[in-house]
Amino acid sequence: MKIGVLLREIGNQKDAPGIIVLNLLDQLLELDRDNQYVLFYKDRAFFYRYDRYPNVSKFLIHSSSKLVWDQVLVPLAAKKAKIDLLFSPKHSLPLLGNYPMVMHLRGSEYWTHPEYYEPLDLLYQKLMLPIFCRKASHLIVESNFVKRDFQRFLGIPSEKMTMIYLAPNERFRPWSADACEKVKRKYGLPDRFALTVTRIKQGKRVYPGKNLDKAIEAFLRARASREMAFVIVGVGTKDYVQEYCKQQSHRSDSLIALDYVAQEDLPAFYSLANLFLFPSSYESFGIPLAEAMACGCPIITSNTGACPEIVGAAGLTVNPHDVEALTDGIDRLTSDEDLRKHLQMQGFKERQRFSWEKAARETLRVFDHVRKL
Repeated sequence: MKIGVLLREIGNQKDAPGIIVLNLLDQLLELDRDNQYVLFYKDRAFFYRYDRYPNVSKFLIHSSSKLVWDQVLVPLAAKKAKIDLLFSPKHSLPLLGNYPMVMHLRGSEYWTHPEYYEPLDLLYQKLMLPIFCRKASHLIVESNFVKRDFQRFLGIPSEKMTMIYLAPNERFRPWSADACEKVKRKYGLPDRFALTVTRIKQGKRVYPGKNLDKAIEAFLRARASREMAFVIVGVGTKDYVQEYCKQQSHRSDSLIALDYVAQEDLPAFYSLANLFLFPSSYESFGIPLAEAMACGCPIITSNTGACPEIVGAAGLTVNPHDVEALTDGIDRLTSDEDLRKHLQMQGFKERQRFSWEKAARETLRVFDHVRKL
């Protein structure tokens, strides 16, 4: 079987879609030497990464327009390549394609939290996503929570969707003290800190769904803030924290915002942190939760979205909009060493549910199923 893969997002390794497709494709090509893969790139990011595989060919398709790339240029290239199946890890499919297609459905927040998005983006997604879902031969979702949402909002039959969990990269594990010390010096990290890894921008707008304002307020109220810092990792967080402290008249001494931390260094952050705070209003999976568990970092997260499903027994779950509950959780985790150790051990157990090798094998089964339809 000749499988085409859309890699329009692979170059963005600062956001989840790019990280997800890179990890999944790495495992697919490592496991599968029987099928042929045709990779469709939009730019040269990772263009030579898979040249060592004899069953891989590739197309570099330049376009400044996502619409033209998806709906005109990809169908032409796919026809030339004579693919048997197309896999899209993003919310888009070439509508002119006459071959089976598998699409990865991410989150349902366009329906659950429409206020988070620009009006034109919201209109496009609500108009086009149902069309793409009907066009797809099969859909992959990343949690049971999301599967239920798409059944409810779009009426997609359960049998047309397969739930496949995402995973942390294998580098996410408890790091040695020496390895952590190098990263600690590199970024100037304090001895004790709470951590969050977040996204603060949706296009040009501040994205409120991660509840960073609630996380900061809860931390500053906690007794723990007198003896530890709050390290905030994510693009745009430095400007956000400065503006937040200015508006709220808060001192920012205990807040450390880092706009970007390389994926290669993140495991040390989780390994060093005393706790991980992740009070999102909505998550379709929440890869940072899986990363924190893999590194042995105790978690406080939301009791909404997919967060309870992903952390299982490995975290304290609270109402993400209840600052007092978040503050209580921070104080509990920083004062109760037995609770921290319990959540740490539960995290190692829960983490076993997630691996990219498992995700790749289950994705291959979906491809085989669709090809036989």
